[in-house]
Amino acid sequence: MKSFSLGTYALTVGVAVALLAGCGGSQPPIGAPSTVPQTSANATHTDRGKSWMLPEAKNEDLIYAVGGCGGTCVLSYPKGKLVGELTGVDGGADCSDSNGDVFISEQTDVVEFAHGGTTPIATYDTPYTPPSGCSVDPESGSLAVVNQGSVAVFPAGSQNPTSYNTLLNAQYCGYDNAGNLFVNGFDAPNFGLSELPKGGSTFEKLTLDQSVGQPGQIQWDGQYLSYESQESGQPTISRLSISDSTATVVGQTRLKRVPRALRLSWIYQGSVVAPYVVSGPASKDIGIWKYPKGASTKRIMQFGDFNKKPFIFSGVTVSVGPSR
Repeated sequence: MKSFSLGTYALTVGVAVALLAGCGGSQPPIGAPSTVPQTSANATHTDRGKSWMLPEAKNEDLIYAVGGCGGTCVLSYPKGKLVGELTGVDGGADCSDSNGDVFISEQTDVVEFAHGGTTPIATYDTPYTPPSGCSVDPESGSLAVVNQGSVAVFPAGSQNPTSYNTLLNAQYCGYDNAGNLFVNGFDAPNFGLSELPKGGSTFEKLTLDQSVGQPGQIQWDGQYLSYESQESGQPTISRLSISDSTATVVGQTRLKRVPRALRLSWIYQGSVVAPYVVSGPASKDIGIWKYPKGASTKRIMQFGDFNKKPFIFSGVTVSVGPSR
């Protein structure tokens, strides 16, 4: 197993930001990218002896739902059949790449699994804890991880991540199809968006032409940058067109039959997959909606022996099977 570790490195002092609701700790001193070589070390993991996967899972598209089934539920897409479980892997967010590899945040790192696999194939130790969001550059294969207001970028195959000041109290991140990295977050007293252009060394703040709500998942939807609002009420995914330093809302998707809040979503093949809250604080159901129309097509409520277990989904990703 590969282990990518982050040691101590120097950072210049960045801008100060306020600690707001949804932030996991105070803003660390982040500045220009750190290029000081890091030391690598082998990471240790808890025993995941109970993790399992049905044989057919490796040939199917899969939903990885973090926060259920003793860690992460693995479901067939789009049927929603429980086909596996990653025990103890229950961080706050996950993402996947075009090869079907899945990246799941934990308390101190991000763990990578091959499509349908139950044993980690790599671990990415992050400079601050806990990581809250991730995205993989479709062009270079670099992994970006939001980490208490900053972003750590692990180049593909590299053990030396670079940390960036996002100019925001960053929450989530997403690459577009050209390798530009976008981050949303709190920019007191409002919410903000910033961009690290492909090949650039510093983030640049973008101006939003209208409010798009409390920061949630950011993802390239195939044509536009999508921005999910996590505010209570009718969940909205805004489609943003980026030109120079301006982000313009060109459309919004309102997901039907979601009575309260949405958790971290994933857009795949003209659909949105996401956990959502029906009542109370717990998000125990997973929905699939048409995108960008927002019509509900499926509600997943059955999770094998875990149906009566108290769990809370925090996010999902769709891992693409080998036939794709």
